[in-house]
Amino acid sequence: MKKKVLENGYTLYAYEEKYLRVGEKILNEEYNILKEYKNTLRNYVVVIEVDKEKYVLKSPRNEHRIIQRKIGTLLKDGEVLTTLKNINRLTKEGLNIFAQPYLAVVKRKNGFIQESFIVMEYVEGIDEKNKDLAIEYTKKMHEKKIYHGDCNPANFVITGKKSLKVIDTQAKKMFFGKYRAHYDMLTMKMDSYKEVIYPYKKDCWYYMALGMKQFKKSKVIKNIKDFRKRKRNQGVEE
Repeated sequence: MKKKVLENGYTLYAYEEKYLRVGEKILNEEYNILKEYKNTLRNYVVVIEVDKEKYVLKSPRNEHRIIQRKIGTLLKDGEVLTTLKNINRLTKEGLNIFAQPYLAVVKRKNGFIQESFIVMEYVEGIDEKNKDLAIEYTKKMHEKKIYHGDCNPANFVITGKKSLKVIDTQAKKMFFGKYRAHYDMLTMKMDSYKEVIYPYKKDCWYYMALGMKQFKKSKVIKNIKDFRKRKRNQGVEE
């Protein structure tokens, strides 16, 4: 991996020299915004154009503004660099199912991440869902002992009748048995595709994941999340 440290405190990471130059142009505001997908306190996601090429730029703002997550960045790479490393490794191993991340940009102060963004492949998708492909590609991830973490239809971009690109995942390794694999599948079945036949054996990991999903959907947890979200947005946890 190539690394470039700039005088303004930003560090650029990429596997090709070209994308280090793209990063510098973005920081110098030499780009055009073509489309805005998200612009919230949690995430900023846009399609940009640099030197007539389209990219997706994402900044995980929660990592910079929520104190618990910010503290966690002291000893970790952070979301954008983790994504860059994991997906490039998996692609080299033959799991070529992801929208490719090209560049991670991170700015730290006293060891903590203050700002970061990732620049990824822009994928032109078809405006439809394909539950069979989504399940098939999720199983491919699990076979490599990694999990998605947010298996909703928006994160499986359909590019053709028999192909898609997986987005919005750090592709982290599974360490706790098959818990994460079941959690991914239950997210799809409970939240999006209730009609599908569950593809895995319902073992102890399944029931642990099911219990956690049901717990998180409870009214008490929802009220707690809503309360914490309001406080964060008021700057209490900034």
